[in-house]
Amino acid sequence: MRNKPVVCFFTTSAGDWGGASRVLFTNLYLMNRDRLTPLLLLPGTGPIEDELKQRDLRYVIWGSFTEPGKTITYLRSFFRAWLFFKREHVAVIHVNSSNFWRPAELLAARLLGIPILAHYHVINDQPTPAMAWCRAAIAVSHYTAEQSLPTAIYKPVIYNPISLDRFDAGHSIRKELGLSESDIVVVFLGQIRDIKGVQDFIAMARQIPNPDACFLIAGECRDPKRFPGSYSAQDLENMACGDTRIRYIGYIKKVEDIYHTANIVVVPSRWQEPLGLISLEAGACRKPVVATRVGGIPEAVEDGVNGYLVEPEDVDGLTARVMQLIADSALRARLGEAGRVRVEQNFTTRPVREFETLLLSFANH
Repeated sequence: MRNKPVVCFFTTSAGDWGGASRVLFTNLYLMNRDRLTPLLLLPGTGPIEDELKQRDLRYVIWGSFTEPGKTITYLRSFFRAWLFFKREHVAVIHVNSSNFWRPAELLAARLLGIPILAHYHVINDQPTPAMAWCRAAIAVSHYTAEQSLPTAIYKPVIYNPISLDRFDAGHSIRKELGLSESDIVVVFLGQIRDIKGVQDFIAMARQIPNPDACFLIAGECRDPKRFPGSYSAQDLENMACGDTRIRYIGYIKKVEDIYHTANIVVVPSRWQEPLGLISLEAGACRKPVVATRVGGIPEAVEDGVNGYLVEPEDVDGLTARVMQLIADSALRARLGEAGRVRVEQNFTTRPVREFETLLLSFANH
C-alpha cells in the first residue's frame, strides 16, 4: 500500500451543476492531499476541466457507467476498468450517486476487492442491485440516512461542505438589476419547480404590502411539457399577476452574487429536502433563512436561531416571518450572523475531514 492511497471518484457531471456535483467538487477542493490522492473520472468533457487543471486535480474522461446490455460492450468496459484500477493502484472507489444498476466498472472493482462507497444525496428508498456491492452509502443528513434503504448497509452521515472562500468572494449585483441599497431584497434560488415551492414564494410576495420590497426568483426555467412540474417564465409572470416587485432574473452561474444581493433567503420546499444546500449557502453569506420544515432542513436551520421554519405550503406562515424580517434589520443581522457561525462550525472543513477519514478507513482495510 502506498503512503497516500489513490481514491477514484466517479463524478456524475463535468460541471458545477446541481447540489450533488457542487458538494463533491467542494470536498475535492478542500481535501488534504497529504492524506490521499484523488483521481476523478468524468462522464464527459465539460467546464469543470479548467478548474481541475488550475487546482492540479488529475482527471480522466471516462464516460458513463456501462450497464448490462450488449455483452461485448459490457466485457470491454469490464476489462478496461479492471486494467485501469490495477495500473493506478486504486484503493477505494467513491460514486457520487446511488442510481447505478450493475455497471461493468463497479463489477471489476468488486472482483478486485476494492471497496465501493456510494453517496446518498437524495433519499434512496428503491435501492438498485449494485448497492449490495457497496461497503457504505454516505448520507448527507440524518434524515436521509433514516429514510433510505437498504436497511443493513452502513450509512455514515457526513454533511455537505461549503467553501467559504467562494461565498466570501461574492458581491451584490443590485446595480446591474436596477435595485437601490435601500430596497429589501427577498430571494428564491433554485430549480423552478412546483416541489421547490416557487408558487408559494410568489403567493407570499403578493401578500406583502411593502413597496420597497423586491422579490427575486433565480434559477433555470424549463419547458413544463418536457419536464412535468416545471414552470416557464410566462408561468411565473402569470402567477405574479402584474406585481412588478416580483422578478424572474434567470439562471445565475455565480450563485454567491445572489446571496450577497439578498437581505432574506426563502426556501419554501414542498418536498422532503435531503439537507437543503441553499440554507447553508445563505448562512455562509450571513443571510437569514425562512424555510419549510421538511426533510433534513431542520438540521441546517434552527428555528429562531439562524432563521425560521414553517410548515410546507403555509403561505401565511411564510408571509408573517418574512414581514417580521423585513421590518427588523437588527433581527436580520443577528440571524444572519448565527447562520455564518453555524456554517463555520459544522459545514466547512469538518465534513471534509470526516469524508477523508471515512475514505482512508476503507483504504486501509
